[in-house]
Parts: sequence; structure tokens; C-alpha cells
Amino acid sequence: MRADQYLHHVRIFRSRNMASQACTRGNVRVGGQPVKAARELKVGDLLDIQRGDLSLVVRVLGFPKFRVGAPLVPQFMEDFTPTENYRKAAEARREKSLSAPHLMPAKPDKKQLRQIRQWLGSEEA
Repeated sequence: MRADQYLHHVRIFRSRNMASQACTRGNVRVGGQPVKAARELKVGDLLDIQRGDLSLVVRVLGFPKFRVGAPLVPQFMEDFTPTENYRKAAEARREKSLSAPHLMPAKPDKKQLRQIRQWLGSEEA
């Protein structure tokens, strides 16, 4: 099975296009070598996958014919990712959410417009 199909079918990436892009960028490796999207995977291959802040290590156990539900994923892949990687990724996400500015919507709603007018003094209470 193609690498991009496999990564999509076992729910590592949300779409096959995202899986293909990850392969093109070199975020998917087998034995330390970057994998092209069309590379045929074999049972027993150990994949190193970089997905954002998370670095995954999985072994191919089988090939699903279509995208499977989350409860069925362990039948097709074995996860060797250290728990430390999950912890680091969660911490990085938390830091990003705290440092990112909370933007207001582009257009204020009716209540917000009333408050703005009241604050500017153009409308009497």
C-alpha cells in the first residue's frame, strides 16, 4: 500500500493530501530515509513521523482497505511513540495557545456596537 494512503487510513493524517504533503516535506521516514508518497510500505516497517510538534514512531502491522475507525487502528499499526513526546507536544500546544493573541471577530455584533457607542460617548445611557 502507498505510504500516503496508509497514513490516511490509520488516522495519522486527516486527509490523504495532508499525508502526501508530509511525505513530500520529508516528515515521514523509514529507516532514517525520507519516504515518497508513492512508496510501497511492507508489514513490519518502522515509520518515524513528524506531525507538527509531535514526533510519532509506529510499526506497520497490516493494511486496511479503507479508512478505519479509531478503535480498529491498533489492528493495523503499533505505536512505539515515547510518552515524553506526547507530553512535549501538549506543552508546546499549551504555550502557543497562551502566547497567541485572542482576536476579536472582524465585525462586532449588535451588543458590542452598543458598548462601543456608549464608550465613545455618542449614545446616552
